[in-house]
Amino acid sequence: MPITNNEEETHSFAQVIAEKVDDGGVICLFGDLGTGKTTLTKGIAKCFGIKEMTIKSPTYTYIRKHEAQDRNIYHIDLYRLNQIDELLLQEIEELFENPKNIVIIEWADRMEQFLPENRINIHLEYIDEKRRSIKIVRGI
Repeated sequence: MPITNNEEETHSFAQVIAEKVDDGGVICLFGDLGTGKTTLTKGIAKCFGIKEMTIKSPTYTYIRKHEAQDRNIYHIDLYRLNQIDELLLQEIEELFENPKNIVIIEWADRMEQFLPENRINIHLEYIDEKRRSIKIVRGI
């Protein structure tokens, strides 16, 4: 299980993930507050030419779209949800249907029963102020 010691190492690890979804895919991020989910998302987006400062947690809008090269990256944050409503679920499922889309879901456990089977699950854990543990559960 890799341990990153700073933001730069998390971004380097993101390169491995980005290579796996270069043609599209779903990345599900699991972990408590402060475990590095958004930092990892920034690193993945950076691999596709998206400026890091444009990646912000879409906590109030739930979904942010970023255009990169010939694909779209959708950053979804479900933190504020206890359960997903039908309308939001339908919108997210439509994103899954386009195989070129890269869909990154923070707090994916909030919709785990609806996630596509073909996905990458990443569990992040806080170790201390700078270090995080990153565990890929399936998909790579």
